[in-house]
Amino acid sequence: MTAAGADDAAAARRYAEARYRLLLLELVCSVCLLLLAQASGISHALARWWVQRTPAESLALLGYLAVFGLAYYAAMLPLHFHGSFVLEHRFGLSRLTLGGWLRREAKHLAVSAVLSAVLLESLYALLRHTPRQWPLLATLGWLVFTVVLARVFPTVLLPLFYKTVPLQDAALADRLLALCKRAGLQALGVFRFDLGAETRKANAALAGLGRTRRVLLSDTLLAEFSPDEIEGVLAHEVGHHHYRHITKLLALSAVGSWAAFALTDAAGRWWVHRLGLQGLWDIAGFPVLVLWLSALSFLSLPLQNGLSRHFEWQSDRFAVSMSQPAAFAGALRRLAQLNLADPQPPRWVVQWFYDHPPITERIQAAERAGNPGRPPGVLSDG
Repeated sequence: MTAAGADDAAAARRYAEARYRLLLLELVCSVCLLLLAQASGISHALARWWVQRTPAESLALLGYLAVFGLAYYAAMLPLHFHGSFVLEHRFGLSRLTLGGWLRREAKHLAVSAVLSAVLLESLYALLRHTPRQWPLLATLGWLVFTVVLARVFPTVLLPLFYKTVPLQDAALADRLLALCKRAGLQALGVFRFDLGAETRKANAALAGLGRTRRVLLSDTLLAEFSPDEIEGVLAHEVGHHHYRHITKLLALSAVGSWAAFALTDAAGRWWVHRLGLQGLWDIAGFPVLVLWLSALSFLSLPLQNGLSRHFEWQSDRFAVSMSQPAAFAGALRRLAQLNLADPQPPRWVVQWFYDHPPITERIQAAERAGNPGRPPGVLSDG
């Protein structure tokens, strides 16, 4: 390894360690805040205040969520700011000014507030009006919401944060659309989105469903990567669609969501009684409901991420079969450098938190797959 490579690896390791510490601190602080809000009576007092001032259940819930959400956000803001601004600048990843960060954060907060309000208003309506059927209905609602969000992401949500325009490089666009066609996929077109004003990181995606599906390339990717490397990166994304990973994840999400809601329905009877709530639909119990669902999600992470890593390996194999293996390995190496990916994460961190295999393992696998005698486009697994 060259001196520059050793320096990059050391920086990536320091960045990863700082991220791991911050993640642990955020988890602890979040749990403490939710427990404090529930055990201290703050949540009960806030719920009563809003219920007494509006007879409409939906408005009382909306008011409660607005106050609770802003208070929670304010309490977590120092850690969030450190992670998304201070740490990113310390390691040379962010290009945002403080004003730019504030504008982006305001957009994120507004979009998150709207989406959260829709989800929670719907959930609490089901809890109140369909107390027996709500686990099944909530699962169906979550699936519909996920599909709609996937369809509108490239056309509605992404342009709120990044300027998106058709790619001007016709030769590269034709090459990438031909790759999609070889895999049996139709894409609306190839689009460039401006990520470079915010960060040096690079990204690509095959986003959307059906008629909204399109190839998305960041300006940083276009500036730093060769056409062969870009094709390899996109081939990996196409692999997810080729193997129907999205459909499989939706099906598994349905099963997992139903199980989580069913467990919530059963366990909720215990805490409803202990906390003096009228039912699961009582907004005074919102903190414990969030804490419970978060705990279920956290405990299921090893299973979820293990499956995700399996899918990522499948897509990597697809990428080296549909593009040039050496170029794909080079693209992964360049992505690792730009994004400061941890070259050797602790195994327990990988098992619990990584939805992708460690980047070093992916690079080595792509290099081993490089066989000049095998022409691109020949699939290696079904």
